[in-house]
Amino acid sequence: MSPVLVSPPSPPLAVPLQSILVTWTKGFKCSSVEGRDVVSLLRKSIKKRGDFDIDIVAVVNDTVGTMMTCGYDDQNCEVGLIVGTGTNACYMEEMRHIDLVEGDEGRMCINMEWGAFGDDGVLNDIRTEFDREIDMGSLNPGKQL
Repeated sequence: MSPVLVSPPSPPLAVPLQSILVTWTKGFKCSSVEGRDVVSLLRKSIKKRGDFDIDIVAVVNDTVGTMMTCGYDDQNCEVGLIVGTGTNACYMEEMRHIDLVEGDEGRMCINMEWGAFGDDGVLNDIRTEFDREIDMGSLNPGKQL
């Protein structure tokens, strides 16, 4: 899923939540989803089922979800770390240290999204024949190197 963290205000949302799937990763594939809003697709599917009433208020990646799950029980949780088919990390940062957003109060989750570092070819010189063989057999050759 596209790495998106949305920290909405208390419901109802002031801005409609939208999350466009850029590309599938980690072995996931489903036709006709890339380039579409997964929030609206999920809402439509939930409504079609008709057996429960929920709404989506945030879309997060696995790393942020991991940290949030831990943080639910332990409010001292500061880091989310994924080591699996790929790697990634996120951490909580004081807003006063973040120049890209307005305001100094509170904290924000910073998603490092380091897992696709070699997608642009920067690692080609150090990749081995084994790296290339595994990559060519993956669902998304050339991605998540």
